[in-house]
Amino acid sequence: MRLPDTAADRYPLLLAGLTAAVATVGATIFAISPLLSDIAASFGIAPARAGWLIGVYGLSMAIVAPTVGLLARRLPRARVIVAGLLLFATVWLLAAWTRRFDALLALTLLAGAATGAVIPATYAFAGDLSSFAHRGQVMGRIVSGWSIAIMLVVPLMAIASQAIGWQLAFAGLAAAALLTAALLALAPRPGPDAAGAAAAELPVGPSLRRVVSHRPTLVVLAVNGIDMGAFYAVYAFLGSEMRRLNDWGAAPAGFAIAAYGLGLLIVTLNGRLIDRAGKTRSAVAALAALGLVLSGLPWLAGTPILLVPGVIAWGCVQGVFFTAITSLATEQIPELRGVVTAMLSGATYLGVTLFSPLAVLLYERAGFAAVGAFAGLACVAAAALLAWPAARVAAVERR
Repeated sequence: MRLPDTAADRYPLLLAGLTAAVATVGATIFAISPLLSDIAASFGIAPARAGWLIGVYGLSMAIVAPTVGLLARRLPRARVIVAGLLLFATVWLLAAWTRRFDALLALTLLAGAATGAVIPATYAFAGDLSSFAHRGQVMGRIVSGWSIAIMLVVPLMAIASQAIGWQLAFAGLAAAALLTAALLALAPRPGPDAAGAAAAELPVGPSLRRVVSHRPTLVVLAVNGIDMGAFYAVYAFLGSEMRRLNDWGAAPAGFAIAAYGLGLLIVTLNGRLIDRAGKTRSAVAALAALGLVLSGLPWLAGTPILLVPGVIAWGCVQGVFFTAITSLATEQIPELRGVVTAMLSGATYLGVTLFSPLAVLLYERAGFAAVGAFAGLACVAAAALLAWPAARVAAVERR
């Protein structure tokens, strides 16, 4: 059955658990950037090589998320999320004791697999709890988990890394995942909706063919992949650049990056404004703004008084885009919502996987400014791609 618009408010513990799930698994890739120098030093490798952790994580996520979305359609979303959190916790507990970089890469692959189960199921759950007209508001609450990851979890991990080492910092993240899994397992929740039941009746092959043959869905997936690839291209090396240019340790860099979470939080807690403006229009405008922000951030990295406002602005426009594009994805094919959100997460990390080698190459040969220019141009191209078939994508909003 379709739940009323206020369903999310009827299950506050569930909503808190979903937000915490995003915050916990989302902290991983954000935490790697300010800790990259520490991780590299502990294994005696260059930070650029350690940056491959992000690419490996993304590759696993890109492969696992669509697979889980297709194969786990008959399972309750909460069960998928809890299982993913348990795997996530196990992986980072093991990573806390590894002494070989290749072993850490292998564990990072498993962490990406766990994230591939948790994130799309969480977004689909948010779609189940709201009508499309109000989905920006509900999705904004879930997406605020990324703000918590950046503003709270990442700085705490940076401080812990300086005090007790990055390995034990990730062990603490594993403990948070276990607590979140327990919260979701105990939280009251509604039964499966009609869309989920309809999706369960469709075989895997026809479900996949329907998604990949639906042009508006493909546009949403491609635009999301470009944006997130551009995002991580800049983010991956921002922490190292701040530390190098300002002679900082991990903690100051972690707090500076937390400013991004503040911008993200400002937007995601006001998702109703995106509902009013329109999801497609909001996403296009945000991408255009990101073209300017990403190309300008490298020039601010050595000037903290300018960098922090720039990072806050980055969080604001990225929050607008992500809330809008995720809301759009949940309604393209409502009866296959879990599959589409899984493919959205897969597109995110496919973008990371494809952009990461280019970012590493540009960073090593031309510097951080070249990475920013590349990411900015990619976002402008994504804005054009989404605006071109806008009438077809936006038609969903007039249902």
